[in-house]
Amino acid sequence: MGAIGKCATAALAMVFSISPALATENIICSSADQKAALSFLIGTTPGLVPLALTMDANGKQWATKPEDGATAILIAQAFSDDEGMKIDISDENAERIVARLRVRLRVSQAHEEGAEPVFAGTLHIPGVGAWPVTCSGE
Repeated sequence: MGAIGKCATAALAMVFSISPALATENIICSSADQKAALSFLIGTTPGLVPLALTMDANGKQWATKPEDGATAILIAQAFSDDEGMKIDISDENAERIVARLRVRLRVSQAHEEGAEPVFAGTLHIPGVGAWPVTCSGE
């Protein structure tokens, strides 16, 4: 298994709390056309607890630690189980949901020996658009 496969496997383990994590991982969910992406950092805590998150779509940028003109956002909630991940992102005042990530683990591929785990689903940003995304760890 290559370095990317090892990183993705480690990310899968951390996201689904299958085993203790060895380090932080950055999970990137992006559309095939690269018009939308969401990236979040996870640590060694059990469960899905994003430490920081950035998002961009159609030339707009959002971040939990904004810089360079990005719009401030908060992680409203994050959840993972053996089927996938769900993250809701709110505005900086926690008054409305500005984005939703819903991805599922492609079980058949994840259980093949040596196969890298694959997460696929949707990133929806109300008023901006919705994109099919795939996610991987770095």
